[in-house]
Amino acid sequence: MKKKGSEPTIKDVARQAGVSIATVSRVLNDSAAVRLSTAQKVTEAMDALGYLREQPAAGRVNQLVIAVLPNLSNPFYAEIILGLQTSAKSHSLDVLLYPEGNVERHASQLAALLRMTNACGLILLSPVTQRAVLDELNLLAPLVQCAEYNEDSPLPYVGVDDISAARSATETLLRAGRRRIALINGPEKYKYARHRRQGYEEALRQAGYPVDPLLEANVTEMGFDSSMAVAQQMLLAKERPDAILAASDMYAAAVVKAAVMAGLSIPQDLALISFDNTYISQMHHPSVTSVNLPRFQLGYMAMEVLAERMVSPASDEPKQFLLKTELVLRDSV
Repeated sequence: MKKKGSEPTIKDVARQAGVSIATVSRVLNDSAAVRLSTAQKVTEAMDALGYLREQPAAGRVNQLVIAVLPNLSNPFYAEIILGLQTSAKSHSLDVLLYPEGNVERHASQLAALLRMTNACGLILLSPVTQRAVLDELNLLAPLVQCAEYNEDSPLPYVGVDDISAARSATETLLRAGRRRIALINGPEKYKYARHRRQGYEEALRQAGYPVDPLLEANVTEMGFDSSMAVAQQMLLAKERPDAILAASDMYAAAVVKAAVMAGLSIPQDLALISFDNTYISQMHHPSVTSVNLPRFQLGYMAMEVLAERMVSPASDEPKQFLLKTELVLRDSV
């Protein structure tokens, strides 16, 4: 990101014009949502301060939304992308997928891409823990967080209530008579992983059972091999679990294979619940009970919120939505 130097900054322009930094950003991006009188004040402030405005490439049409994803290999994102594209089409917007998971590390490259393409909006599906990075990107283009969101940021987001979903799934395993329930979770940098652990632990404590750190494991890399390593280690332990809550269908697939290799039967020896309800949860025998996330709606609503920000940028109330989930019961419990 550009450091403040002797040259006038966007903050200086906002102060001179008596408007918000976001308004100056919209003027820089040629947003039609800014009133003509306001845009004129901002332009006059730029001229007075000698602020150098970067010009977009000739012929560039300001209708591009960039969607940043952790990766393209996880089937979880397929329905979200479809939702994004369906909504974008109704607003005559184009979507560019940018599969770069570590936004903080590559913030400068993303900022350069926003300027180069003159993008009119940004949707983040990747986690961003640094609020300052979110704020700087939001200055370049209106930003909406989707699925993953920074809990300390007032910026708009569309997500799901992972705490409630994990608590309900764990309670289902407890009602099934399981008492040694393990959690195979994702990397802690993800909001979903932190919230699902919280919901899992809350359900155990409320039922009067202690939280055993030996029954919690994190898959450090999204992939089947790393998931298998964690699942095998858990099932080969001297005191193995009698149930597992897996934070994704991919983790659950590894559990199913590891259980077969260990000579265990699902659900007789080991009950299993996963998250996402992708096609993977139905590819096994037995099929896996999974928490259904409204993935299409996540993408569709995120784009709708972004489109509304473009039309009504002056709205003071950020749009923050948590969508409901449901448990799809199958044969693994």
